[in-house]
Amino acid sequence: MTRVHIEFQRVQAWLFAVPRLRAMVGANTLLGEVLRLRLRAFAREQTSWRLQPALGAYPAAAADDPLSTHDDPAADARDGIVSRDGGHFEAVFASGASAFVEAAVALLRRELPGLRFRISVNGVAQDARGVELSTELPVLAPCEWTGRGLASEEVPQGPERPSVSVDAKRRHDAALRAENGQAADLASLLVATTSLKHLPRVKEFKELAGTGYLALIHADGNRVGSAAPGGQVERTAFFHRNRVLLRRAVQTAIDAACESSSSAPVVPLMLGGDDLLVVCRADVAFRFAATLCQTLAHIQRDRREAFELTLGVGVVFARATIPIHRLHEVVERLASSAKRRYRGFAAGDGRSVVDWAVYTTAWVDDPEEARRRDWLRGSGQDKRVLSQRPVDVVGDGLDSLQGLLRGAAGLEGAPRSQLRYLVDQLPRGRALSDLAFTELSKEARDALDRAGIGDTLWNRRDADGPLLTAVLDLVEIYEIGRLGRAGTVAAEPEIVENKEFPHVQA
Repeated sequence: MTRVHIEFQRVQAWLFAVPRLRAMVGANTLLGEVLRLRLRAFAREQTSWRLQPALGAYPAAAADDPLSTHDDPAADARDGIVSRDGGHFEAVFASGASAFVEAAVALLRRELPGLRFRISVNGVAQDARGVELSTELPVLAPCEWTGRGLASEEVPQGPERPSVSVDAKRRHDAALRAENGQAADLASLLVATTSLKHLPRVKEFKELAGTGYLALIHADGNRVGSAAPGGQVERTAFFHRNRVLLRRAVQTAIDAACESSSSAPVVPLMLGGDDLLVVCRADVAFRFAATLCQTLAHIQRDRREAFELTLGVGVVFARATIPIHRLHEVVERLASSAKRRYRGFAAGDGRSVVDWAVYTTAWVDDPEEARRRDWLRGSGQDKRVLSQRPVDVVGDGLDSLQGLLRGAAGLEGAPRSQLRYLVDQLPRGRALSDLAFTELSKEARDALDRAGIGDTLWNRRDADGPLLTAVLDLVEIYEIGRLGRAGTVAAEPEIVENKEFPHVQA
């Protein structure tokens, strides 16, 4: 018995290699189809190799899985396929494993050019480079989308027909299959079970953002790696359960985001085992994140498993002109920040955590550096942090995303200039900020009361911790839906500094 394990590496970088929304959707479609379908069919050809059934009580398809007909670990195990999800493919061979490895390397280089991968046999890494130089000849007409590779194909884009590389054309064609309901990767199959199926698909980031901003959301399971059991069968059951839970939550979150939308407001870019990457309109981002985590908590409420799947969520808001790979760097940092806060909780604490950043500048910088510069004030007992982030997603108070969303709804009709002035005073000292709070008009104070702000701006998360305020987070969430609207400062592309929130760089 020989186990062959293939692990895809730096998947996100490969997805963003062609910086077009439709091409990224197509890349994810190609990746999912190769991982789940092509490699399995290839391994089962049984020409120069032969699979062997994997021993053990692998879990059957889950009845509550929206994709139960496409994810049955027990049936896979009977065919000798141990894993084909989350960027991993593993199969058990009775003979011919070396021949399969050689053929699989050629298949992956042909079908997923440029994607890094690693292959091991019985745990021993094989010498099989996962990247090779392009076979396209260097000429004076490079791909118009990437600047790399031979511009040897044409892609119809309305009245234009840009010349692109073979790789870019394959990604574009795969995206068309996904839009037409002909793709077989899990993300496309899941989308077909949601309200997105009936909405026109957007083709470009600018089209998705419209007159506003867009948001990139990255969610990753908390403590999944450390909680995974040691045995192969138990690990398969563990990861299968997490996949099913996440798919159910994503399905509900997409439907919530699509309410009252005439075109697709959200586009899944990657759906792994417990890993999710989504781009969406700015005004639906928090609704999506809150519904995702609320649903995840709800469907596990009466379960008795020792491990509860929760998420560390990062959300970055920016103009559609910011390169997506740069937004991805930032959103990964934000998701890591959320996961660090989760690691401070006791084991088994079923809370999802979110961190976010709003950029109205023409570029995005390191959120941690910006926060140290703009949010930390005072020292000792008077040390103040001008934001509560990262916060729990689910909750009633202003120390949670759901509470902040409800609070922001209470600010409707408030004098925005006074709220912005109050936020401007926060970094200028406690005395000035308290004075600005005291001198607010009755209309503004009533709005803050409805939002949940009491008689003081400041509170402490921990007894001996720094002073915190919910005002900056609250007002920022309230303003997100207005970002980029005609007539606002943020709508002017030549402005490179946020004039409404000059201290908010992240």
